[in-house]
Amino acid sequence: MPSDAVLAAALDVFRKEGYGCATIEQIARQAGVDPVSIKADYADKSSLFNALLAAHSPLGDLEAALDAVEGTTAEDILRDVMRRVIKILQKDPIFLDLAAMDVQMNNAAFMTAMSVRLLPKATSIFARLKSTGELRPVSDPILIRTMMAMVMGFVLSEEAMPPIAKVALKLFPQRAWVDGMTDLLLYGMLEDKAR
Repeated sequence: MPSDAVLAAALDVFRKEGYGCATIEQIARQAGVDPVSIKADYADKSSLFNALLAAHSPLGDLEAALDAVEGTTAEDILRDVMRRVIKILQKDPIFLDLAAMDVQMNNAAFMTAMSVRLLPKATSIFARLKSTGELRPVSDPILIRTMMAMVMGFVLSEEAMPPIAKVALKLFPQRAWVDGMTDLLLYGMLEDKAR
Protein backbone atom coordinates (compact mmCIF):
# COMPACT_ATOMS: atom_id res chain seq x y z
CA MET A 1 0.00 0.00 0.00
CA PRO A 2 1.50 3.36 -0.92
CA SER A 3 2.12 5.95 1.73
CA ASP A 4 -0.02 9.01 2.26
CA ALA A 5 2.76 11.00 0.55
CA VAL A 6 2.42 8.86 -2.59
CA LEU A 7 -1.36 9.27 -2.64
CA ALA A 8 -1.06 13.03 -2.08
CA ALA A 9 1.49 13.26 -4.90
CA ALA A 10 -0.70 11.12 -7.16
CA LEU A 11 -3.69 13.37 -6.48
CA ASP A 12 -1.68 16.48 -7.29
CA VAL A 13 -0.18 15.05 -10.48
CA PHE A 14 -3.47 13.60 -11.75
CA ARG A 15 -5.26 16.89 -11.12
CA LYS A 16 -2.53 19.01 -12.74
CA GLU A 17 -1.62 16.77 -15.66
CA GLY A 18 -4.82 14.82 -16.20
CA TYR A 19 -4.98 11.06 -16.20
CA GLY A 20 -3.60 10.67 -19.72
CA CYS A 21 -0.45 12.74 -19.17
CA ALA A 22 0.34 11.72 -15.59
CA THR A 23 3.14 9.21 -15.11
CA ILE A 24 4.32 7.04 -12.25
CA GLU A 25 7.70 8.76 -12.56
CA GLN A 26 6.15 12.22 -12.02
CA ILE A 27 4.25 10.94 -9.01
CA ALA A 28 7.38 9.32 -7.56
CA ARG A 29 9.41 12.48 -8.08
CA GLN A 30 6.78 14.61 -6.33
CA ALA A 31 6.46 12.11 -3.46
CA GLY A 32 10.23 11.84 -3.12
CA VAL A 33 10.30 8.08 -3.63
CA ASP A 34 11.73 5.71 -6.19
CA PRO A 35 9.29 4.78 -8.99
CA VAL A 36 10.18 1.13 -8.36
CA SER A 37 8.65 1.35 -4.88
CA ILE A 38 5.35 2.57 -6.34
CA LYS A 39 5.44 -0.10 -9.04
CA ALA A 40 6.02 -2.72 -6.35
CA ASP A 41 2.63 -1.81 -4.89
CA TYR A 42 0.83 -1.06 -8.14
CA ALA A 43 1.41 -2.65 -11.49
CA ASP A 44 0.37 0.43 -13.42
CA LYS A 45 -1.04 3.93 -13.33
CA SER A 46 -4.62 2.62 -13.39
CA SER A 47 -4.06 0.65 -10.18
CA LEU A 48 -2.67 3.71 -8.41
CA PHE A 49 -5.52 5.83 -9.73
CA ASN A 50 -8.06 3.31 -8.40
CA ALA A 51 -6.35 3.41 -4.99
CA LEU A 52 -6.71 7.18 -5.02
CA LEU A 53 -10.39 6.91 -5.93
CA ALA A 54 -10.90 4.37 -3.15
CA ALA A 55 -9.24 6.72 -0.65
CA HIS A 56 -11.74 9.47 -1.53
CA SER A 57 -14.74 7.26 -2.24
CA PRO A 58 -18.00 8.12 -0.47
CA LEU A 59 -19.22 4.52 -0.90
CA GLY A 60 -19.52 3.75 2.83
CA ASP A 61 -21.31 7.02 3.52
CA LEU A 62 -23.67 6.46 0.58
CA GLU A 63 -24.49 2.94 1.74
CA ALA A 64 -25.25 4.22 5.25
CA ALA A 65 -27.34 7.09 3.87
CA LEU A 66 -29.45 4.79 1.71
CA ASP A 67 -30.00 2.49 4.71
CA ALA A 68 -31.15 5.47 6.80
CA VAL A 69 -33.68 6.96 4.34
CA GLU A 70 -36.94 7.78 6.09
CA GLY A 71 -40.47 8.41 4.91
CA THR A 72 -43.68 6.61 4.14
CA THR A 73 -44.89 8.57 1.13
CA ALA A 74 -43.09 8.65 -2.20
CA GLU A 75 -42.51 12.38 -1.74
CA ASP A 76 -40.97 11.97 1.72
CA ILE A 77 -38.75 9.08 0.62
CA LEU A 78 -37.55 10.86 -2.51
CA ARG A 79 -36.83 14.13 -0.69
CA ASP A 80 -34.86 12.30 1.99
CA VAL A 81 -32.83 10.35 -0.60
CA MET A 82 -31.99 13.49 -2.55
CA ARG A 83 -30.97 15.49 0.52
CA ARG A 84 -28.80 12.71 1.94
CA VAL A 85 -27.04 11.76 -1.29
CA ILE A 86 -26.32 15.36 -2.35
CA LYS A 87 -24.94 16.19 1.09
CA ILE A 88 -22.53 13.26 0.90
CA LEU A 89 -21.39 13.95 -2.66
CA GLN A 90 -20.62 17.56 -1.76
CA LYS A 91 -18.42 16.58 1.21
CA ASP A 92 -15.36 15.74 -0.90
CA PRO A 93 -15.13 17.69 -4.18
CA ILE A 94 -11.87 15.87 -4.89
CA PHE A 95 -13.87 12.70 -5.46
CA LEU A 96 -15.91 14.45 -8.14
CA ASP A 97 -12.72 15.46 -9.98
CA LEU A 98 -11.39 11.93 -9.77
CA ALA A 99 -14.73 10.42 -10.80
CA ALA A 100 -14.77 12.62 -13.91
CA MET A 101 -11.27 11.38 -14.82
CA ASP A 102 -12.41 7.81 -14.18
CA VAL A 103 -15.30 8.24 -16.60
CA GLN A 104 -13.20 9.94 -19.27
CA MET A 105 -9.97 7.99 -19.13
CA ASN A 106 -10.49 4.79 -17.16
CA ASN A 107 -13.69 3.47 -18.79
CA ALA A 108 -15.56 4.41 -15.59
CA ALA A 109 -14.16 1.25 -14.01
CA PHE A 110 -14.29 2.56 -10.45
CA MET A 111 -17.66 4.29 -10.83
CA THR A 112 -19.15 1.14 -12.35
CA ALA A 113 -17.89 -0.99 -9.45
CA MET A 114 -19.25 1.56 -6.98
CA SER A 115 -22.64 1.57 -8.71
CA VAL A 116 -22.79 -2.22 -8.57
CA ARG A 117 -22.11 -2.10 -4.81
CA LEU A 118 -24.87 0.50 -4.33
CA LEU A 119 -27.41 -1.28 -6.54
CA PRO A 120 -28.99 -3.49 -3.83
CA LYS A 121 -29.56 -0.50 -1.55
CA ALA A 122 -30.88 1.63 -4.42
CA THR A 123 -33.17 -1.22 -5.45
CA SER A 124 -34.55 -1.32 -1.93
CA ILE A 125 -35.30 2.42 -2.07
CA PHE A 126 -37.07 2.02 -5.42
CA ALA A 127 -39.12 -0.85 -4.04
CA ARG A 128 -40.19 1.41 -1.18
CA LEU A 129 -41.09 4.19 -3.62
CA LYS A 130 -43.14 1.82 -5.76
CA SER A 131 -44.86 0.22 -2.76
CA THR A 132 -46.46 3.58 -1.94
CA GLY A 133 -48.64 3.17 -5.03
CA GLU A 134 -48.09 6.86 -5.78
CA LEU A 135 -45.80 6.64 -8.82
CA ARG A 136 -46.83 6.91 -12.43
CA PRO A 137 -46.08 3.78 -14.43
CA VAL A 138 -42.47 4.54 -15.37
CA SER A 139 -39.83 1.92 -15.95
CA ASP A 140 -37.27 1.43 -13.18
CA PRO A 141 -34.28 2.19 -15.44
CA ILE A 142 -35.79 5.52 -16.51
CA LEU A 143 -36.60 6.46 -12.93
CA ILE A 144 -33.14 5.46 -11.67
CA ARG A 145 -31.33 7.29 -14.45
CA THR A 146 -33.44 10.42 -13.98
CA MET A 147 -32.70 10.51 -10.26
CA MET A 148 -28.98 9.92 -10.84
CA ALA A 149 -28.90 12.65 -13.49
CA MET A 150 -30.61 15.13 -11.18
CA VAL A 151 -28.29 14.39 -8.27
CA MET A 152 -25.13 14.57 -10.38
CA GLY A 153 -26.38 17.62 -12.27
CA PHE A 154 -27.11 19.41 -9.01
CA VAL A 155 -23.70 18.66 -7.50
CA LEU A 156 -21.71 19.36 -10.67
CA SER A 157 -23.59 22.56 -11.49
CA GLU A 158 -22.65 23.98 -8.08
CA GLU A 159 -19.00 23.07 -8.64
CA ALA A 160 -18.96 24.61 -12.13
CA MET A 161 -20.49 27.97 -11.20
CA PRO A 162 -18.37 31.09 -11.17
CA PRO A 163 -17.63 32.53 -7.71
CA ILE A 164 -20.24 35.30 -7.99
CA ALA A 165 -22.96 32.76 -8.76
CA LYS A 166 -21.89 30.69 -5.75
CA VAL A 167 -22.43 33.77 -3.59
CA ALA A 168 -25.92 34.19 -5.08
CA LEU A 169 -26.70 30.54 -4.33
CA LYS A 170 -26.09 31.19 -0.66
CA LEU A 171 -29.08 33.56 -0.57
CA PHE A 172 -31.27 30.48 -0.25
CA PRO A 173 -30.54 27.55 2.02
CA GLN A 174 -29.31 24.49 0.17
CA ARG A 175 -32.34 22.56 1.33
CA ALA A 176 -34.55 24.98 -0.65
CA TRP A 177 -32.50 24.31 -3.80
CA VAL A 178 -32.65 20.52 -3.31
CA ASP A 179 -36.37 20.62 -2.55
CA GLY A 180 -37.03 22.78 -5.62
CA MET A 181 -35.22 20.30 -7.83
CA THR A 182 -37.05 17.42 -6.17
CA ASP A 183 -40.37 19.20 -6.79
CA LEU A 184 -39.57 19.25 -10.50
CA LEU A 185 -38.80 15.54 -10.40
CA LEU A 186 -42.00 14.80 -8.48
CA TYR A 187 -44.44 17.12 -10.22
CA GLY A 188 -42.83 18.13 -13.52
CA MET A 189 -42.70 21.61 -15.00
CA LEU A 190 -46.24 21.90 -16.28
CA GLU A 191 -49.22 23.18 -14.33
CA ASP A 192 -51.77 20.46 -13.59
CA LYS A 193 -54.25 21.84 -16.15
CA ALA A 194 -51.56 21.66 -18.86
CA ARG A 195 -50.94 17.93 -18.36
